[in-house]
Amino acid sequence: MMTQRTGIMPEVSRLGSTLLSLALAGVLVLAAHADLALMAAAVLLVQVLVAIAPPLTTSTGEVVASPRFAPALVAGVVATALTFEPDLLDGAAGTSPDVVGATDTGMLSGVLPAVVAAVFVALAAQMLRKDGRTHLVRSLGYAVLVSVVAAFTAGWLGTAQSLGDAEAVSVGAAGLAAGLVVWLLPLDRWLCVGLSTVAGAGGGAAVAAAVDSPMTIFFGVVVGAGAAVLAVLGQVVARTMAAGNQQPAARWGFPGAMAVAFAAPAVYLGGQLITVPLLR
Repeated sequence: MMTQRTGIMPEVSRLGSTLLSLALAGVLVLAAHADLALMAAAVLLVQVLVAIAPPLTTSTGEVVASPRFAPALVAGVVATALTFEPDLLDGAAGTSPDVVGATDTGMLSGVLPAVVAAVFVALAAQMLRKDGRTHLVRSLGYAVLVSVVAAFTAGWLGTAQSLGDAEAVSVGAAGLAAGLVVWLLPLDRWLCVGLSTVAGAGGGAAVAAAVDSPMTIFFGVVVGAGAAVLAVLGQVVARTMAAGNQQPAARWGFPGAMAVAFAAPAVYLGGQLITVPLLR
């Protein structure tokens, strides 16, 4: 028997966040087919929306001072810049092994430096607090969490640079879109997760079959399903983090961006797996 799903956000905000996710995914696809610089700009847009995370609250509703915009923005900018220009990771001449130059399959090596930079910025932001630094551990952990998600969004750019090229971005975006649209259905939560996964697999397979590339339908199924599941998870996590916040940025802007950010690792992995014989 089907039961009505109840969420912590009104239906209108859930629809708004889904529409934003679809719009951002569409922008990423268009940018991937146009120019890598535009793709980097589109990724930065998603990262800014992730950085505008709602404030952290306690179980009683008390707002915890949690500086997170600056650390998350730094993480996003550093990760995107190093993904766009991986040569920036080279050391001094004659001291660095030739591993960064092999980037034809795309890379995410910029994520670790980005997170390190974000941690330092987050610590500096905590030092500047003038409220006695209450809930210090929770506040710092929250800032680092948002920063890591922002950094991983660069996976979309890495996918566009991979052997899968812009077509792999299209497959991931199609899976994400199909999964989130099905997630809107007023069905039992776990049933909806299963249907979203199937829809994501179907959307990814449809695009993989339509584009002129070495991708197979099975490739589209794997990448599309992974993108759909992680996108749904991103929305659920974001709504939990924004519980009780009535600001539009928290009700639909943040969840919409988080869905796209969460799906990035799955799409990036798909760009790397395109050379696996099983998926060709």
